[in-house]
Amino acid sequence: MPFSIVEENAALKRNVAYAYIILSIGALMLLFGSLYIVYKLSLFYGIGIGAATQSLAYNKSVTSSVAALVLSNSDIGGGILESFVAFVVALAMGAASFILLLSRRDLPSKSTSRYTFMGAILSIVYILLFFLASSSIPLGYNSTYEMVPYFGFILCIGSISYIEYVIRAKQHRIPARGRTAMALNPAKPFSNMMSLQEQLFSKMVGHIRVIDKHFNSTALQNFYRLIEKDTGNFTKITILTSREMLGGSFSQEINDFRTELTGAGIELDVRLMDQNDTVVQHERILMDDKVAYKVPPFNIIHTRSEHITKINFKEADKRFSDLMNRAIKLENWQVEKGRK
Repeated sequence: MPFSIVEENAALKRNVAYAYIILSIGALMLLFGSLYIVYKLSLFYGIGIGAATQSLAYNKSVTSSVAALVLSNSDIGGGILESFVAFVVALAMGAASFILLLSRRDLPSKSTSRYTFMGAILSIVYILLFFLASSSIPLGYNSTYEMVPYFGFILCIGSISYIEYVIRAKQHRIPARGRTAMALNPAKPFSNMMSLQEQLFSKMVGHIRVIDKHFNSTALQNFYRLIEKDTGNFTKITILTSREMLGGSFSQEINDFRTELTGAGIELDVRLMDQNDTVVQHERILMDDKVAYKVPPFNIIHTRSEHITKINFKEADKRFSDLMNRAIKLENWQVEKGRK
């Protein structure tokens, strides 16, 4: 089959959900570590104080097994304070991870960064406090449980790093929800055109809008082949292209296309993007009244090995409106050029 429809974001959203879960597990490990160290240091502190009190009361030396605890009482007291602070930090870390876990249905965005940034800072502060607190434990009294927070720290930092990577990657493209991709097979251009028409263009309705700075005569011919069977579904077609595409017979072909569409009750509006917009607008966008897609250039849409991707409609609609407002109608540009 030359054309497969997949949920492009399904795997990504699943991986992000796993990252949130791993982050929550890491936060729980930090919380466990702080509780454990508070318990252990408090126990040692009590034993040391009790041993020192009895030694003074009965004027006897303490046994060698608790001598280290008596000598380390002041350090242990400081460690208890540090471990309590670490416990508060772990609670805050747990709250941040819980908030992120609740938002796992959507891909992370810029608003998520404040929680990941807070989580990263809290994780670092926690591990420093835990290290200081655990250093108060006399030699010979350590246990493997004290390694749990370090593993939790690795889980937290690793999951936060992955979430931040997803956020930064999203900043370079239009945000999407329920992103759907169509994979074109460049070895089957004819089949690609058939599949595009049947699976994509036949489902579009209302106002069809195209942003493609390379939309030229070849693109117009491909576009017509894709919509000719379904023109009854459309009320208007707007195409935003660039001045560089106006060579040859493109202007005349647009006029002929407009005449044909007008006879079918469809308005055609072709505009030339502002020169500054032409430089920065690299994505090609196809949209109707409800959905928007990121597509290859229309002049090679059937031969390009590229995904056709469903993108966030509101973002695409805003971008189209901004470009549209700065663009000039083709006929107005032709008049201005004629005057010159």
